[in-house]
Amino acid sequence: MKFKYLVSMRHFMVTLNFIIISFIGAQFLLITQYILNHQLSSELLTTLARVPASPMILFSECIISYGLLVLVMYVLYHYHFSTQNTLLLLILEFILAFAIFFAVRMNYNGIFLLVFIDLLLTYRNLPTIQNYCFWGISGIIFLLLFSFSNYSLLGVFFKMPSLNTYLNFLPTQSRSLLVFFNNFLVSLNLITFICICLGYVIYILNRAHTVQSKLHSMQKANDELKSYAAISEKIAQEHERKRIARDIHDTVGHTLTGVAAGIDAAMVLIDIDPKAAKTQLQKISVAIKQGIKEVREVLNQLRPDALKSYTLASALNKMLKEYSDISHIKINFNYAWGDADFQKTTENIIFRVIEETVTNSLRHGHATEIWIDCTSNDSFYVLSIHNNGKSAAKIKPGYGITQMKERLAIINGTVEFDGEKGFTTIVKFPKVGV
Repeated sequence: MKFKYLVSMRHFMVTLNFIIISFIGAQFLLITQYILNHQLSSELLTTLARVPASPMILFSECIISYGLLVLVMYVLYHYHFSTQNTLLLLILEFILAFAIFFAVRMNYNGIFLLVFIDLLLTYRNLPTIQNYCFWGISGIIFLLLFSFSNYSLLGVFFKMPSLNTYLNFLPTQSRSLLVFFNNFLVSLNLITFICICLGYVIYILNRAHTVQSKLHSMQKANDELKSYAAISEKIAQEHERKRIARDIHDTVGHTLTGVAAGIDAAMVLIDIDPKAAKTQLQKISVAIKQGIKEVREVLNQLRPDALKSYTLASALNKMLKEYSDISHIKINFNYAWGDADFQKTTENIIFRVIEETVTNSLRHGHATEIWIDCTSNDSFYVLSIHNNGKSAAKIKPGYGITQMKERLAIINGTVEFDGEKGFTTIVKFPKVGV
């Protein structure tokens, strides 16, 4: 059921209660006039516990109190207030409901059902747990209020005039007709209340089902994105391998081919014309140096962009800040390697190891905080990375871990993993030759 239908039913209930309250007030007013016209005042006074107030005042109280109640309901539903002001308006709503209850001389308590429905539809978006507690307590209070606010229970104590007492002065046919209409209107109000409550339950169930469906769709989309990311990563790796192979073929391959041909020519010339052979070897030396330069250029293309413009510490800070800004993960970075001058290969490896570890902390560990410490002792540089994510009793080496070990082996480094109390990665590599 759509919520707008519940709102429409509430509008109907507001109109119905206006009709009921006006009808009760009008009955007191018109029947009093009938009693005065037929000179039955003395009989009325003998049946009442006390002299009743002016029926015109009673009728005015009903209309004014109900008008104020509807105004408060409208304001609460259409405007947002602070918690304190909202509470004050709710208290005012209850006071007006009691004012109406006493204005009709306790002959109608359906007004409390309207107040409950207004409360139900106005504050439908309370947090789930608070929702259950709030509505459970409110429902019990209103049920008790509705049950004990009956004229037969309270009329004796407050000595309020009963509408039935006034109706008894009318002719039988008129009395029966008014009693029928009174009962019909009260019953219609109760039926409307029940329909709104049932509709609200259906609305809540439908909303919960919709939320579950959306969560399921989001989970499915998330799984598909993970699969796509994994496939994209493999495709990117394959493309990178092919690109590197092509670049090496275009540079080193051609250079080595030329060098091989040049050496063959030098071997032929060395006995015939040593001077020409020497010139040929000089050309080969130039070609080899050019080949080395081209290989370095290819390898430099694999260097992270951040390392091309920054020092290792600055590049790491930049990369970690980007991770923190995107994922809102807290990263504590301590760089205590001072002015250590690493070779480019070492810087590349350290950068990639930290990048891979941080990525795994997010992707697999779902961590919210990471601690990265770059320290050293007499013989080794030590890189410690710890996160507060999921623990892993058994660590299965995948592509990332295998690649990390292979990279560190280039600089004679080692890596250890600890899957207890989060996840810790400890990297060591010697100070000599890095």
